[in-house]
Amino acid sequence: MKRSAMLFAGLVLSASLMGCSNSQEAEQLSQLTNKVDALTDQVAAMQVQQDNIAGAVNETSAAADAAYQEAMRANQRIDNVATSYRK
Repeated sequence: MKRSAMLFAGLVLSASLMGCSNSQEAEQLSQLTNKVDALTDQVAAMQVQQDNIAGAVNETSAAADAAYQEAMRANQRIDNVATSYRK
């Protein structure tokens, strides 16, 4: 009888310890899940920022190309004017 009572007490103690560890693991898993969700949100926000920056770079590049072409046309006109005075 004493032996079965000790065995029963051991089983109850083991089960209660397993329950505690499971709740701690569940809490840790929940915290890790929340961190992963936060990191996922940050990555998505950074991707949006990167897309915006890439668009701005493309616009700036196009504007620089247009300014370069306009400068080349202006230089050509100046060269034409200078040539006409030499004649």
